[in-house]
Amino acid sequence: MNKTILVVDDEQGYRDLLSMELSSQGYTALPAAGGADALKILEKEKVDLIITDMKMPKMDGLDVVIASRRLRPGIPIILMTGYAVEERVQEALGRKASVCLRKPFQLEELHTAIQTATA
Repeated sequence: MNKTILVVDDEQGYRDLLSMELSSQGYTALPAAGGADALKILEKEKVDLIITDMKMPKMDGLDVVIASRRLRPGIPIILMTGYAVEERVQEALGRKASVCLRKPFQLEELHTAIQTATA
C-alpha cells in the first residue's frame, strides 16, 4: 500500500531531496516548509508518517510532535536533527517520536527509520 509521508523542514534543499527520494521509492511525499504548514496539511490529508526537522523557526520539531499528537494521536514521527538539541530531542522521543536521524544521514538510514516507524 502506498504510504503518504509528510516532510517538514524549513530548508528547501532537504525538503526537496527527501520528497524526491520518497517519491522514487513509491511513497507520496507532502512537503511542508514549517510546523504551521504541516498542521494545515495534517488537517486535510491522510498522512501515514511525519518526518520533521527539529530545529525550525516559530514551531520546532517538538512543537510539531505535540500538535500532531493532538490531531492524530497514533501517527508515527521521525525526527531529523543536525544540532545537539538533546533536551528537545529527548522530550520529543519521550512523546513517542519513533526515531531520531542525525543530519546528514544516508538514504539507507532513512529507509530503515521508515520501516521501523511504520512497522
